[in-house]
Amino acid sequence: MKVHALIRATAYAMTLHAGLTFAASGASGAAPASPAGSQAPYSAASDQIRFGNAALFRNLIPSATLEQQSADEYAQILREARRTKHLLGDDNPLVKRARDIANREIPFALKWNDRSKNWKWEVNVVRSDEIRMYCLPGGKIVIYSGLIDRLRLNDKELGMMIGHEIAHALREHARDRLGRQQAAQLSTGTIPPLFGFADISSTPLGIGEQLLAMRYTPADETEADVIGSEIASRAGYDPRAAVTLWKKIDARTRRTPNGFIWMHPFGAARVHDLMKRLPDMMPLYAKAIGKTVDELPNYAGMGRFKKPRL
Repeated sequence: MKVHALIRATAYAMTLHAGLTFAASGASGAAPASPAGSQAPYSAASDQIRFGNAALFRNLIPSATLEQQSADEYAQILREARRTKHLLGDDNPLVKRARDIANREIPFALKWNDRSKNWKWEVNVVRSDEIRMYCLPGGKIVIYSGLIDRLRLNDKELGMMIGHEIAHALREHARDRLGRQQAAQLSTGTIPPLFGFADISSTPLGIGEQLLAMRYTPADETEADVIGSEIASRAGYDPRAAVTLWKKIDARTRRTPNGFIWMHPFGAARVHDLMKRLPDMMPLYAKAIGKTVDELPNYAGMGRFKKPRL
C-alpha cells in the first residue's frame, strides 16, 4: 500500500472512530456499562454477515505484515513447546487426526480469500489441559490437546471447530480488530500521527499476545460460523455438530477468566443462528458423503433439517 493511500485510509478511520466513540458516550438512553470483569451477553447484530465487505480498519495493517508477524509468533510457540517437551510429534494420533481434518477442509476454504492460496498451511498440537485453538493469519493452526481430550470431541465436532477457526483467518477478523486498536491509538495521540502513518507497515506491531487473547465480536462469530460450517460440510463433516461443539465449550469454559467462550461470545441467539442455517448446510454435507438428505442418520436428536419445498 502506498503511503499517501494509507494516510487517507488512516485519517478517515480516525474520524470514523472518533464519531463512533462520541455516539457511544453521548447517546441518550444508552445501556449502562457492564461491571468490570463481567462477560457481555451474546447478541445478534443486524449486519452480522459481511460477505465481500472489506473493512476500512483492516487497511491500517497490511496483510503481508500481519501474516509475517503471525508466522514469527507461531514459530515461537513451537519452539517453546519443543523446549518444554509439550509439542506432540508427527506420529501422534491427535496430530494425525487434526491434520487429516484440516487437509480435507483447506481446499474448500481457498475461495474465501485469494491470499490463502499461497499460505503455507501448518497444523500442530500442543499437549496441554487448556481448551484452546486458533488459526493465525497466514494459515498457522495450533490446537491444545485439552480441547479434544477434555471435551471428548468427535471428528464431526473437531471438523466444525477447525472450520470455524480457519474462517476467522480467511475473513481477517484479527486484522480488523488490530486495525481498530491502531485507529484508537492514533485518534488519542498515543502514536505520533506522522510517524504512525509511515511506520505501520514496517515496525513490529507486538501482536503476539494480542492475537492469542483476542476477543471476537458477535458479527465475527456468526460470519465464522457460517463460512466455517460451509467449509466443514463440504469436506464431509456434519454441520449439526456445531451445536453440540459450542455447548460443550460453553459448559467447560464459561467460568474460566478470559476462557475460550469469552473470546468467542456465545448464547441463545448464536445457537438459533446455527440451527436456522442447517437447512442450507445439510445438502452440502450429504453430497460430500455420497448420500441424499433423506438418507442421513439422526445426530444428537436434531433431525435432518430438510429445506422446505416451494
